[in-house]
Amino acid sequence: MTSQKPLLVVLGATGNQGGSIISHFLSLSPSPYALRAVTRDPSSAKATSLASRGVDVVTGNFDEPSSLEAAFKGASAIFSVTDFWYAYADPSQREKAVAAGQSIGAFCREYEAQQGRNIIDAAAKVDTLDRFIFSALPNATKVSGGKYTHVYHFDGKGIAEEYGRSAHPKLWEKTTVLYAGLFLENLLGPTGAFTLPKLNEAKDTLTLTLADPVASAPLPMYSVVDDTGVLVQALLLAAPGKRIVGVKEWLSYRGFATTLARTLKKGIEFVDVNPDLSSGDPELDQEHMDMMGFCVEFGYDGGLVDKSIVQPADLGVSANLLSTTKWCEKQDWDSVLQVSP
Repeated sequence: MTSQKPLLVVLGATGNQGGSIISHFLSLSPSPYALRAVTRDPSSAKATSLASRGVDVVTGNFDEPSSLEAAFKGASAIFSVTDFWYAYADPSQREKAVAAGQSIGAFCREYEAQQGRNIIDAAAKVDTLDRFIFSALPNATKVSGGKYTHVYHFDGKGIAEEYGRSAHPKLWEKTTVLYAGLFLENLLGPTGAFTLPKLNEAKDTLTLTLADPVASAPLPMYSVVDDTGVLVQALLLAAPGKRIVGVKEWLSYRGFATTLARTLKKGIEFVDVNPDLSSGDPELDQEHMDMMGFCVEFGYDGGLVDKSIVQPADLGVSANLLSTTKWCEKQDWDSVLQVSP
C-alpha cells in the first residue's frame, strides 16, 4: 500500500544513530513520515523487529552505489551515517590494509570516506529529495593544520563532508551536517572505565583519577540513543545549510563526574593523575591520544577555531533534549561503577 506521507530513509537503521531515529518517529502518533530502514542485513533480529512495526526494511551496501540508489528511491528526506569502527574491527579490512601497505586506521579512514562519497553521490540523484541529514565529524587533520593526524574516525567523515560540499552544491543547499557529540553510552562500556569516577564505598564518594588538560576540557555530552531521533526531527523542521553539534550540554569529565555524584548523592574527589590508558592496540591508543589533544586545543567539533558550528539552541526549533542529569538518573550505576580498593 502506497503511503501518502513523505518518505524518510534512514541509513544504519539497526545501529545507534539510525536506530534512535527510527524509534523516535515510530513513537510519534501520527508519525509525519513513512519510514524506510536501510541495513546490511534485513534478516537480522533488529531488522525483522522493525519490519513487524511497519517499517519498510531494505538492503543497502555502502560499497555498492546501485543498492543505495534503489534504497533512496522516492525519498523526501535521508539520514546518512557511516561506521568507522565496524570496518576497524573487521579482519577482512585488516587483511586489505596489510596488502595495501597501510595502517588499519589510515585504511579505514579512506574506506569510510569513500562510503560517504557513495552515499552522497546516490543522494544527489534523488529528484524527490527535500532534506539530507549527513552525520559527520570534523576533519581533525585539516582543522589542526596537520598537528593531529591520527583521529581517523573523525577524518574519514570530514573528508566525505568536504567532498559533498564541493562536488554537489545543489544537494548541499538541502543538507544539514550533524556532528554527533560524545556518546554518553560509551561511558557505560569498557572504555568508560578510563574516564568515569570510581566509587569509594567507605567514604561514600566518587573519585575521578584523570589529569588536566583532558580532565577539564569541555566536551559535548550527548545520548546517541535518547537524543538523535529528537534532534533529527528538529533538524528536519529547521532551515538546512547548517553544521550543528549534537549536545545536551558542554561538560568536562570533571563536570560530568560532579553531575553524577550529585545525582547519586555522593561526595566527589579529583586526583590529577592519568590512569593507564593502554588498550593493547598501539594504533588505537594513538588515535585516542590525538583525539583528546584535538578536543583540548580545537574543540570536539573544531568549534574553538571554526565559529560556523551551531548549537541546538541556535536552530530556531525546539529540540527538547533531556539534561545530562536526567540521563544519569535513568542509568543502572550499580552495575557500571567500579569500586576503588
